[in-house]
Formats: sequence, structure tokens, C-alpha cells
Amino acid sequence: MITLKYNLGLIVIIVAFTMINVTETSAREDVILAEIRALKEKVLEIEQMKVQIAELQKQVIENTHKCSMLEAQGTVKDIKESLIRYKPGEGVEITPCGFKIQADATFVVQGTPNANNAADGANKSATDASWSSDIYIEKAFDDWGLALIHLEPGQGNGAESQLSLYSNVNRDSNDTGANVPVTELWYEQYLFNKQWTVTAGKLDPENYLDQNVYAHDECTQFLARIFRSSPAIEWPNNNTLGATTIIAPDILPYLALNASYFNANDTYEDIFTKTFLSAQLTIKPAMALGLDTEKWDGNFRAYWWYNGLDHPKLVDQGEPPPDDSKNPNTGFGLSVDQMVTDAFGVFARIGWQKPDLAIVSTNPDAAQIEGAWSTGMQVNGKLWGREDDVLGLAIGQALPSKHYKDAGNGGTAEGHFEVYYRLKVNSNLYVSPDIQCIWNPRGISEQYQGNCNTIFVYGLRGQLDF
Repeated sequence: MITLKYNLGLIVIIVAFTMINVTETSAREDVILAEIRALKEKVLEIEQMKVQIAELQKQVIENTHKCSMLEAQGTVKDIKESLIRYKPGEGVEITPCGFKIQADATFVVQGTPNANNAADGANKSATDASWSSDIYIEKAFDDWGLALIHLEPGQGNGAESQLSLYSNVNRDSNDTGANVPVTELWYEQYLFNKQWTVTAGKLDPENYLDQNVYAHDECTQFLARIFRSSPAIEWPNNNTLGATTIIAPDILPYLALNASYFNANDTYEDIFTKTFLSAQLTIKPAMALGLDTEKWDGNFRAYWWYNGLDHPKLVDQGEPPPDDSKNPNTGFGLSVDQMVTDAFGVFARIGWQKPDLAIVSTNPDAAQIEGAWSTGMQVNGKLWGREDDVLGLAIGQALPSKHYKDAGNGGTAEGHFEVYYRLKVNSNLYVSPDIQCIWNPRGISEQYQGNCNTIFVYGLRGQLDF
């Protein structure tokens, strides 16, 4: 009996102890689970904080990048293309809180086996070189203004000094003796939601007249002057004091009208009498017809110009010089560029100026001719698996007037052909082999040129974007 009581008591104690242990274990598990839940919440908070910190770091980096005092984004090619495809307020994006700088260098080597500019009348071979650099510094003012300085040093003229032509072969030549001149310095103001732009300062007149998407950049496209701009425009003597305005209304997005004034003699004297004036209407057919501009974009430009310098009349050979030398020159022309596919485009130019005046402009892009025409094409390398390469070819003529021929000069049309291939070496370096052929140089103005009236020019251009 005593043993039974003892065993029952022992069992009760064991059961009680077990229940106490279970209770304690359950309590500990509840604590652990609570701690785990708290830890999970802390981990979630930390993850959220990490995301917020990463976003803040991104914003700081972007703001620091945007507002740096000096930025080196984009290329000179971007700026030039923005001028060719211009719409007010459109072009290279520039942040409003800092400066932006773009720079490039162009190197040209040209040779010819039959230069025609020999004093003794004998054809000769020559190989010459040149280099130039474009340095653009820009400052944007929110979305209402832009200021630009363009520095353009260079040396050498390539093959141009070896040749006597109406329109020469190296538009990139810019021999400044390695000095660093300011070739452009202007301010641009946007008005009426960027539908009207006014630009004033020292300007390049060729940026606002006769532009062409496929033939307007000697650093990346054709080298010959006849394919860079029409030689039948008597341009001002140099980049000079001027102002231009462009109107591109939102209600008519396929139209743009610009008018320009320049000091024609580049002396900053007689600025309202010795003027170069121009007006140009641009039509975008693809936009007007509702076509896909990625495949059918194009520009049709019609223009008129006036050069108020004093021009003497041309007289027949043997006649005395004319008494009247205060004649202005004027002319008009067309410039067309048109995409045919997303990899192929064509262009054409035609221009005319007064045939009975002697050209007085010292600008090498102006020529003593009555008219000029050119046409050509550009093919993108995506057709043969080289998307960043470009092939271009063009043909054209510079046409002297009968008045110029009767004055004792060559009167035959000077023909030009050029082909280039722009090869991408890397993202900053392009190399372009270039071949030009010129027949009837300067209308065969010298007797000895008749012995070899075709000139071949071979060249190699290197383009480095910083």
C-alpha cells in the first residue's frame, strides 16, 4: 500500500514537471517567433532603405553630371547636323547649369599626278597635307537661349594650292598658321514656344543657306567645295557680323522660313550698305504627306540671295574697263535631300547668279561662274553589315558664263566627280579614302591645260572626335 502511494506521487510529480517544461518551451518558442518576426521587419526596412539610398545616389550622380561646370558630351558632328536639319530650339541637348564642349580634329592628305597650276605650263605631281580642328563651347540658358563660341585652328591647304579650278578640292583647308581664331561667336534666342528663333553675332553664312543632309560637312562627307555648298553663291568674304531669324510654326510642322543679314566685306564697316542678304523656304514632304520620316525624311529648300559689294561689268576681250563698278550681285537656287530607304539617300543642287558681273568676293567657296549643279547619293553600311560606315558619290559641273568666255577666259563647263568611303575604326576615329576627278579644269583657261585636261586627286581623311 505504501509502495502504491509512493508510485502515484512520483507519477504526479513527473507529470507536473513535464507540463511545466512544455509550458516553458512553448513560451520560449513564442518569444523566438516574435523575435524572428521583428528581425524580418528590420530586414525589410533595411532593404527599403537600401533602395532609397541607391535612388538618392543615382540622383546625386545625375545632378552632379548635369550641373558640372564643364561637360564633354556629344560630338562636333552633332552640332553640324543640328544646323543642317534645323528647327528652332532643336539640336544638341545642353543642360542649363553648365558649359558643354565638343572638339574634333580632321587630317587630310591629298595627292595628284597631274597638277595644273605649274608656272611653266608643265603638269606635275604633288602630295600635300592639311589639318584642322573644330572646338565648340556652348552655354544654354534654360529653354530660352543658347550662346556658342567656335574656335577653328588649322594648317595647310592639301592639294588646293597645286590646282587652278573654279571649285577646288579640299573644303576642310583652313591654314591659320596654327593660330586659334574665333570663327563663330553668337547668341540665339527662342521665342513663342521655340517657333521663332533669332541669332546674332559672328556667324557662318553657309550654316543658314543651301544646307543639305548628305552634302554639307567636309569633315565626314564630301571634300570637294562644289559638293559642300553651291559655288554659284557669292558668299561674304568670311564668317562675319550677321543676324538670322527662323520661323517654324507648330501649326505647319513641315515648313520653315529663314532670312539672314551679313556684312559682306567682313570689315565691320558700311554694315548696312555692303550687305549679304538671303531668304530660304524649307519644305519637308514626308511630314506634309504623313509618311514615316524614319524612311522618307527629306528637305526641299528654295532660296534667294543678294550681295551688295561693288561689282564691275564683264567686257569683251580688248575692250576698255567698264565705267560702272557699283553693281550688286544676286542669285537663286535649290537644294534637295531625300531618303529613299532607311539606308539610302539622294541629293541634288542647282544654282544661278548674274552672268555679266566680275565676282569680287574673296571667299574660296564663291566662283566666277554663272551656274552650278550637282547630284549624288549616300549609302549606309548596314547593307553590308557595317552600320556605322558610309559610302558617298557625287557628280556636278561649274558653268562659266558667255560674258566670262568673251572676256578671254575658259568657257567650258568644269566637271567634278567624287567618291568616298567613311570607315569606322572605333567610336572616336573614322578613316575616309577619297577620290576626285575633275575635267575641263577652269574651263581650260590656259592653252597648256589642253594637253591634260583631266585631273585626278586621291586622298585620305582621318576624323578624330574627342
